[in-house]
Amino acid sequence: MLSHIALVFWRGILQRRLFTTLNVLGMALGMATFLTLALIVRYEFTFDRWIPDAEHIYRLDAFSDKEVPVSSIRLIDALRAEHPDWNATAILRGFSGATVRINDNAWDVFIARTDAHLFDVFTLPLAEGDPRTALVPEGVVLTRMQARRFFGRDHDVLGKTLDITQKGRTERLHVTGVLKDLPPNTTPQFDLLVPTSASEMQAGSSWEMSAAETWVRVAPAVASQLPDLLSGIVQRHAAGLLSDDAKAFKIRVRPLTTLHFFDATLGWGGTDKRLPIILDVVGLLALGAGLVNFVTLSTALAATRAREVAMRKVLGATVLTLGLSFTAEAIGLALIAAVIALVLTELTLPWISTLSGWPVGLDFGFALPLLLASAIIGGACAGAYPSWMLSRFRPAAVLASARMPGSGRLGSRLREGLTVVQFAFAVTLTICTLVISRQTHLLQTMDRGFHQSGLLMSYLPNEQAERLRQQRLSDLVRGLPGVTGVTISDDAPGGGTAGMTFDTTRPGRSAPPPLLAVIAMQPSTLPVWGAHLLAGRLFDTSHDYDSRAMPVAPFDSFLAGQTWTFGAHNVVLNESAIRALGFADAASAIGTPITLHNKDIQTIIGVVADMRFKNSRASVTPALYYAVSGPIGYGVLSVRFDHAPENAVRTAIATVWKQVYPESALNLRSVGDIIDDDTRPEQQRGTLMIVASFVTLSISCIGLYGIAVFNVRRRLFEIGVRKVLGATAQQVTRLLVLQFLRPVLIANLIAWPVAWWVMRGWLSGFDRRISLSPLYFALTALIVLTLATLTTLLQIRRGARSAPAIALSSQ
Repeated sequence: MLSHIALVFWRGILQRRLFTTLNVLGMALGMATFLTLALIVRYEFTFDRWIPDAEHIYRLDAFSDKEVPVSSIRLIDALRAEHPDWNATAILRGFSGATVRINDNAWDVFIARTDAHLFDVFTLPLAEGDPRTALVPEGVVLTRMQARRFFGRDHDVLGKTLDITQKGRTERLHVTGVLKDLPPNTTPQFDLLVPTSASEMQAGSSWEMSAAETWVRVAPAVASQLPDLLSGIVQRHAAGLLSDDAKAFKIRVRPLTTLHFFDATLGWGGTDKRLPIILDVVGLLALGAGLVNFVTLSTALAATRAREVAMRKVLGATVLTLGLSFTAEAIGLALIAAVIALVLTELTLPWISTLSGWPVGLDFGFALPLLLASAIIGGACAGAYPSWMLSRFRPAAVLASARMPGSGRLGSRLREGLTVVQFAFAVTLTICTLVISRQTHLLQTMDRGFHQSGLLMSYLPNEQAERLRQQRLSDLVRGLPGVTGVTISDDAPGGGTAGMTFDTTRPGRSAPPPLLAVIAMQPSTLPVWGAHLLAGRLFDTSHDYDSRAMPVAPFDSFLAGQTWTFGAHNVVLNESAIRALGFADAASAIGTPITLHNKDIQTIIGVVADMRFKNSRASVTPALYYAVSGPIGYGVLSVRFDHAPENAVRTAIATVWKQVYPESALNLRSVGDIIDDDTRPEQQRGTLMIVASFVTLSISCIGLYGIAVFNVRRRLFEIGVRKVLGATAQQVTRLLVLQFLRPVLIANLIAWPVAWWVMRGWLSGFDRRISLSPLYFALTALIVLTLATLTTLLQIRRGARSAPAIALSSQ
């Protein structure tokens, strides 16, 4: 029996090459798209799960106001005092980064200082070294990638030395361990681990200063009780905290395996969980389109095999045998499609990974079962209806008929309904793709409130002695060819490292005081950035209070746990701050005094447009700018250049930098690169959507072409009759085209509200967004209708132009 089914299957492929090719190609494209997106979704949902016992590792977030993914370094001492049996560790991320030096080479890096218990919580794979002895004083643990960066190789580096300079202090460390390169879907970063004593990590710390990641690994029985066990722990160890402040502290227990999505809700990296869900839906839609195409063509093809089935029944074939035969043939075609899909995925995945930014590879252990299940389900669905339909044919009636038997009105309605579903998928994806592309274009080209081209940025060394060299650096850079402006601030495009917010009140306003980001800068900063002045004036050193010395930066006072004194300044606010303070417009704010933290009165002298320095999605933070004479803590260097090649300016700045900061590495970035990094995720997702919608449209057109070939062949007799009765080829063509376009038009009507609802929700995540114009829907309809017309027109015109005598003799 199996050999007979295989023989019939092979003969069917040879006899119906066109339909077989269309069937397999459509299914293969749908499977390949589904598999590619499934690999990306799997990558997102398996973050950190490669870490041994990841499901038992938790991060403890301690905060008094808004949750952030860090806590005070003092929390680890409180944990060890109350729960000494827990595996716990703390990782301290440096605010100002560090510089690694080996001989004359220097690299700007961010290091993680940790205690000796890190490997008790995270069982990380070491390529060299022993986890029991790697975290020792004056040691450093690198990843293989960092070893290649510093030493040019990733093996035989144990014992090699390097100098790390951070916060004005230089340490000579020797390599005690080399980590294997960790998978990219890892949330905690362990690129450069520096074992540090508890006293050093605690130096200058306070409960209010959140700079550490606190991790614990506990048994499942303990994990369920963690919230109760940690309740009140801050209050019990709140040295240096007022009673009310201690009561305000909360601790949240966050499982490691959920952090990739959870941190995105806090605005601290990660991925919005809706994205992989959307990609999963898109993949299912593509697979659904391929499956619908497969079923549609299979049902059409089955109608041409009525005489074959009748003869097989006459020769003794049972309904069961015929059903198994048709189902086996369909599954066989689906398996061929699965093999082609696997090859397509293997060939295109590197290209897709580069375009989309997801570093995924083809995992055969995941791909093969997925494709096998899709092929069996798709084949069973495709074979079910033909088996049921053809088993109802009466052999005598079929063999006596002069016309090609069909599946009747039910089969026609089924094929038309499946075509509607198929094109509804394609139209929905195409509309979403157009909207995402336009929104991405808006993010790339929108006015960010400052002049973006010709602007370079670099973080400056931050120790007190290093701050005193800022003016010398500025003077030397200002004299370079092509440089038109140099300035220093503690925030800039790409973000600063010392952001602080203060509650700000306005006289006579009873509303709750808004929080304003307070940003220090030189008087020249706003002109160098090219900020757009809306009202008032910018800073001018000839005016009192426009530029004042700040002996201690607010952030330094915060880190030292000291009471800070801001003093009185003339200040410039952005648009968001004006709205937050309740002013009717920018002009009405000029000259108004405001109070910072109920202490210091500031006078508004100017209002500038909102400047989008960081996340393009988020709204702009209300900001207060004040000018400082003298060094600026946590400074960012901004260099404006014009009429000079960027590479030449970079080289010249690097030369000057070595003269002023020979112990520190320079990390220059252009604002264009910063904006590209900011918008790249949207670009990559848009590219992925373009590919998916193109594939889905292609599958739909393949299916429509197959149906057109089938229907034109079956209706040749009808065409001949119409032409005998006086119809022209153009009239027949128009009639058939309109009939083929009917399901496409219905698909548009179904897809439009679905796409509108999906895109409305997606756009709501952007502060600046495009409007959902009817043009996107109309343009999609035009594209799809044009493609459908071109797909079917060739076959229709060929049938419409056939001679009536030939058409009438076809039956």
